[in-house]
Amino acid sequence: MNIAEFAITKKTVTLVMCVMIIIGGILSFNKMGRLEDPEFVIKDAIVVTLYPGATPMEVAEEVTDTIETEIQQLPQLKEITSLSKAGISVIQVTIKEKYGRHSLPQIWDELRRRVGDAQMNLPPGVYPPIVNDNFGDVYGILLGVTFATILTLVVVPVFYGIFYRVPLTARA
Repeated sequence: MNIAEFAITKKTVTLVMCVMIIIGGILSFNKMGRLEDPEFVIKDAIVVTLYPGATPMEVAEEVTDTIETEIQQLPQLKEITSLSKAGISVIQVTIKEKYGRHSLPQIWDELRRRVGDAQMNLPPGVYPPIVNDNFGDVYGILLGVTFATILTLVVVPVFYGIFYRVPLTARA
């Protein structure tokens, strides 16, 4: 017996299934989030420290290792990645998935305190570390241009050429 034959011979079962699917769809639709600009929860932070005139080896040993050791004491830490270049240390901190957006401000505050504690052990000449955890602010701009019909044929290609060359813009 195929699906079409079953649907024709068992009309009651088919009707009940259709009603259940429709009710499930309505319930799912009503529970779906409807934010105009949904919030992005990004569980990463970057710690940047400048050490002018230092070689990559000096930055790694004197700055990156010192800050990493202090950050590794965070119980919420999932992963830590570092990059030491001449004069700059960049450390990426990733928090475990089980921590939600409500607990992140407290975690970032603790990260800042630990980085502040590590700052006391840094050599002279090192600038204070900068903790950047604000990656969730995503803004978008939708731009629409309207003209009379004749002007549209002339002006739209000009604007299209201008806006198309702007970096980090998307086409619709």
